[in-house]
Amino acid sequence: MEKPVVVKISGRIISPQNIGLVKEYSRILKDHHTRGARIAVVVGGGVTARNYIDAARSLGCSEAVLDIIGIDASRLNARLLIAGLGSNAHPLVPHNLAEFLQYWESGKIVVAGGFQPGQSTNAVAAVIAEAIGADRLVNATLVDGIYDKDPSKHKDARLLEKLGYRELREILQTSQTSLAGAYELFDPVALNVAERSRIKLVFINGWNPENLAKALRGEKVGTLVG
Repeated sequence: MEKPVVVKISGRIISPQNIGLVKEYSRILKDHHTRGARIAVVVGGGVTARNYIDAARSLGCSEAVLDIIGIDASRLNARLLIAGLGSNAHPLVPHNLAEFLQYWESGKIVVAGGFQPGQSTNAVAAVIAEAIGADRLVNATLVDGIYDKDPSKHKDARLLEKLGYRELREILQTSQTSLAGAYELFDPVALNVAERSRIKLVFINGWNPENLAKALRGEKVGTLVG
């Protein structure tokens, strides 16, 4: 039997503004689940989270409270994907790892958002992957994969097809922040979890759902870290 796979999808992709993408992701995930694949999904908070976080920050809320607001937004996006998955998905969004593992026993796709303050949804995905013995974490991002530098700021940024955990860590150290709502491509906590359990990371462009289908089939796409 194939090992489970965890899929992390940006909240900018799975959102009410992109219902067509939600339908496409639902179709692909349902197809693979019907074929016998065990899949867990984690969805970020996206624009909804950032709008609420920005508003609450202007009111003087602490970073911990802002994180909770972002978690609530991510769970809304998770519920949207659950609606698209229908009977293929467990109907509830887990609030912590214990709940996730309980829902996982159903054999259905379990869709999570955030778990706790100070922990990005990337870290949630990595912890889930470790807990269920997944050997791959597919991260559907806003870009084609990992670049040697920020492609939004450098026109000569080069897409890296394959790299190790240490190389990714060096890239992240120059671009990451821990402020609520600002977790970007990946974060050190998520990377540490992936590295200690040797979980392969596949970064793909999530604006094209077909990239996820390729990744689930084991085809070469985006950037492979491991």
